[in-house]
This record gives sequence, structure tokens and C-alpha cells, in this order.
Amino acid sequence: MIVVQTTFQLLPDSRDKVLKLMKNMVRLCRQEHGCLSYEYYQGISDPNQIVLLQEWEDADCLQGHYQTDHMEDFLSRLGEYLETPVATRSYISEDDNAVTAYTTEESEAPASGQTIH
Repeated sequence: MIVVQTTFQLLPDSRDKVLKLMKNMVRLCRQEHGCLSYEYYQGISDPNQIVLLQEWEDADCLQGHYQTDHMEDFLSRLGEYLETPVATRSYISEDDNAVTAYTTEESEAPASGQTIH
């Protein structure tokens, strides 16, 4: 599975227009082969910061997504609404098994109340 995180910093007066474009992208992308999830999230402290989290079955599915007409249309219209360049990170998961932070004896585990991510 591949997870892609993209951050958009929108111009203040453009948020409503961009959110309309993004809602359309959610609808179209969720129909694509290999799309496991596709959702935008608005910042709490900065409502003009939008984060896109998307999950794809594999790299081929993600590359197919990049070649769609709706992706090309979205990118061609997005630029005029951005305050800063888009920042994107991709993460690859070899499997869906949970990661265990500690496999050693209990005496070496973190102190009570500490969470390991």
C-alpha cells in the first residue's frame, strides 16, 4: 500500500472555490482502480491549510491516478488558488501488519503513560 500526504496552503479568498474542486476530486478518485481512500482535511489553527491523505493499493494504481483527465484538470486549475507550492510526501507499506514498538522484556518497556508511535 502507498500513502500520499499532500499539503496545500490556499490563498484566503480562494478556499470555497478550491473546496468545491476538491470535493469533485474525492468523488472521481474514489472510483479509480486501486484507490483505498482519498480525503481532504482542513486545518484547525489555519483553515486555509488543507491536507490530502490518499491510499493506493500499489505504485501502478497511483501512477494510473496521475494520468487521469480529472487529475490533469485539477492541477491546471489549482495553481491560481495557492499561496505556496504544494508539499507532498509518499509512504510505502510492505504489508498491513501492525508495527510493535517493543518486543523485549517488560522491564525494558517505556514508562507508564508513554506512547510510542
